[in-house]
Amino acid sequence: RLLGNLLLLKNGGEGHVGRPNNGLIPVWPHNNTQGAWDMGVHPAFEPGYKPVKEAGFNANEIYAGVAAGRIKALYVMAADPVGDGLLAGRGQLDLLVVQELFMTETAVLADVVLPAQSWAEREGTFTSGERRVQRYYPAVTPVGESRPDWQILAQLGERLGLGKPAFAASLVFRDISKAVKSYKGMDYRTLAQVVQQWPMVSDEALYYGGTAFENRSGLGQQCPLTPPKEPFVVPEVDEMVPNGLALLRAAALYTPGSLNKYSPIIAKRLARPTLFVQNADAAKLGLAMGDMAQVGVNGTAVSAQVRVDNMLPAGVAVLRGVPYWPGTAVADITKIEQ
Repeated sequence: RLLGNLLLLKNGGEGHVGRPNNGLIPVWPHNNTQGAWDMGVHPAFEPGYKPVKEAGFNANEIYAGVAAGRIKALYVMAADPVGDGLLAGRGQLDLLVVQELFMTETAVLADVVLPAQSWAEREGTFTSGERRVQRYYPAVTPVGESRPDWQILAQLGERLGLGKPAFAASLVFRDISKAVKSYKGMDYRTLAQVVQQWPMVSDEALYYGGTAFENRSGLGQQCPLTPPKEPFVVPEVDEMVPNGLALLRAAALYTPGSLNKYSPIIAKRLARPTLFVQNADAAKLGLAMGDMAQVGVNGTAVSAQVRVDNMLPAGVAVLRGVPYWPGTAVADITKIEQ
């Protein structure tokens, strides 16, 4: 939203607002982030972005609630908040359920672990950042008694008396096309149709300015988007975070996480935690270029090397080489004496 406001301020008077092929294209942290939001994986929205009557907690608020003992039960899917340094442990939780591919540090602390399948072991759809819905297919045999995430949730819902679920990916997508307005009219079978895609290549995989393969999966189908009509404001940093520094995460090509650390090749290339601060803020904290600092968020801490960067505004710190978290957090930063 802040980037959108910046574009409106910069180009609003130049006739770009509301025109086709003009705007901001975000790069989401994962390949199906857009699809997850479309399905209502958001504290303020139901599927299709219908506002809920009472918004839930975001990730930062959940972690803070666990650390403070306000949250007593937690269900974690495809995340390792303990291993990622976002939670110090299970805190005062009475129940911790983890649905995962690996026995992560969070899963080790869980009361119940539900083995899930990776995308390569199941079928389904991805929705890209350009809102293109694409089918994918299983490439390997599922491991052990693992199940698709949707099937695990469906079976739990059935045992809780929520009715008989649809036990097929195609039936789940049928329900999605009925419940989510932007997916209306989409059909699981037509998503599998193959349409010729450029560049034109032969029927066999070959080198073509990169590695090109014959398209056997189709182009997907794009869902519409209506831009919200709402006023915009430029918030001050002091309004965003009254106390402490506003801590943002900077993306890196390879960051720590369950999928990366199990790969010996990628593990050697993981970004090291680095803290970027403005000169005035560094001076207040007693930090200099090359120092080591401890950055605390939600009761957890990570050690990072300090880089002084005067391109940053005062009151803002950027942390690179750490797992993703949404939004802005309040940073407790202290120097590590060598």
